[in-house]
Formats: sequence, structure tokens, C-alpha cells
Amino acid sequence: MLHTLPLLPAILIVDDEPFIALDLALAVEDAGCLVVGPAGSVREALSLLASSRVTAAILDVNLSDGDVTPVVDILVARGIPLIFQTGVGLPPSLKARYPDLLVYAKPVMSERLVDMLIGLIPQT
Repeated sequence: MLHTLPLLPAILIVDDEPFIALDLALAVEDAGCLVVGPAGSVREALSLLASSRVTAAILDVNLSDGDVTPVVDILVARGIPLIFQTGVGLPPSLKARYPDLLVYAKPVMSERLVDMLIGLIPQT
């Protein structure tokens, strides 16, 4: 008899600050989820979205190669829940386009952020 295990949630981490990204990755793993990334740039995040299964995402706004808007556009189009962790807030254009996005000001406890994000993932 063949048994299939349920897929673990796969959380994309996008942050160009290595210590924050590592802390988030550890919190994601501690919550029993898979880590996708971390990505430190928009280009890396887009590549991961093209090649990986992503269930939810934690994003910083300003990355080494620009703001995260192209990544957000893809996540929203796919219906993937996301949370921002940022020190600068959302760019006005992003806030106007997606007024209901959840934004938390740094510093935030990574475990709390991951718990909130997991609560947004639809149960199948």
C-alpha cells in the first residue's frame, strides 16, 4: 500500500539582511515548515518563485536591487499569503495597489511573524 505524506508549507523568505533572514529561516523550520530561500534580492526571489513550490512568504520591502513589488505582484496573482517585515513601510504605489497587505515594523519576533503567516495559509 502506497502512503502519501501531506506537503509541508513552504515559506519563501525575502530579506537582504543575513542575520534577519537566518533568524526567520530558523523560526520557519522550528514551526515545521520548509524554507524557500532566503533570497536577498528581487532577482533571487523571482528565480525561486519560478523554480520552487511556495505556500506563503515573508518579505522585506527594500532589497539590494530594488523594491519587492515584482515579487508581490506574482504572490498576489497566485493567491499566496504574505507578510511584510520592514523598517521603512510600504512604497505608496504598493500600498495603493494592495491596501490589505499585512505590514509589521522591524524588529518583530520571527516566531510571532511565522505563526501569524501560518495562520493565513488555507487548510486543505
